[in-house]
Amino acid sequence: MIKTTNLKETDQIQPLILRAYIAKKITAMMQEYQVDNLDDIGCFVILEKEEFACVPMNELEFVEMLFLEESMFLHGVRIIDESYGEDIYLPVEVVTC
Repeated sequence: MIKTTNLKETDQIQPLILRAYIAKKITAMMQEYQVDNLDDIGCFVILEKEEFACVPMNELEFVEMLFLEESMFLHGVRIIDESYGEDIYLPVEVVTC
């Protein structure tokens, strides 16, 4: 599991396309909520396949398939309280052409 609460922590995210997607989303969220630290409003959690069982599906506000270039991810958001949430990503499979 990788948990990121700021832009610097995105350096450890693989694959690179997911890292770029999350970095862009972090920047947009921080501008929207006018905060200097993402941890004030939420975080991003990247799970390995075997770790996904730790997050019950009924706790997620929504679940969607996210396609980024050749990679596919299961994306959900768990709301912790009124002002804090976790975006959760699970690599599903690599789609090859």
